[in-house]
Amino acid sequence: MEKNGYVNFNFLDSKPNINNILVGLDLDYSNKVIAPDGHELALVAFIPIENLLTIAPQFKTDFQDMEYKDKAIYVFSYYDKEDYFLDYITEIDDAIQGYTKVIIGDKNQFKFNLDKFYPINPIENLDEMSFLGGQPEYLQQESYDFLEKYIFIGQILGMDLPEEVNEIFYLTENIGYIFINRDLSGGLFFVQTT
Repeated sequence: MEKNGYVNFNFLDSKPNINNILVGLDLDYSNKVIAPDGHELALVAFIPIENLLTIAPQFKTDFQDMEYKDKAIYVFSYYDKEDYFLDYITEIDDAIQGYTKVIIGDKNQFKFNLDKFYPINPIENLDEMSFLGGQPEYLQQESYDFLEKYIFIGQILGMDLPEEVNEIFYLTENIGYIFINRDLSGGLFFVQTT
């Protein structure tokens, strides 16, 4: 299940619960997060920190001396079922400006429909491109030094997603990258094409 700090995963088609790491698509959650252009962002991932540390214990050093009990990482992304939206989620500057958003808050800060999400399933297939921990793969060179400023949480390949939500990164070949600030004050989410 784990190699060089990586924990590969796929998705379960089972009933999710609030203690699972979840990926999906919900536009009807509470306490809406809004992009600079007024567009409501979609909730695409929910990562309870205690569950993350259970599945990927290598993160424990990153979280030591931090208050994370009952906290979760929420990942929001620009999504539009009817219109082209890829540019909003692939540009780092757009992500920093708020067209995607990573919020670390209480596990009940945002109420959302669990039935729209899929729990991850840690697996031993080291060929999977969706994983937690380790180093980002296929990340194109950016002007930011991500690994100093951020903790890399993981990446998700669009084609690994269940069919019902495999367009959240616009194209199934795209990879979504999740980073959090080292002080747990938020983070960064963006998508890159492979």
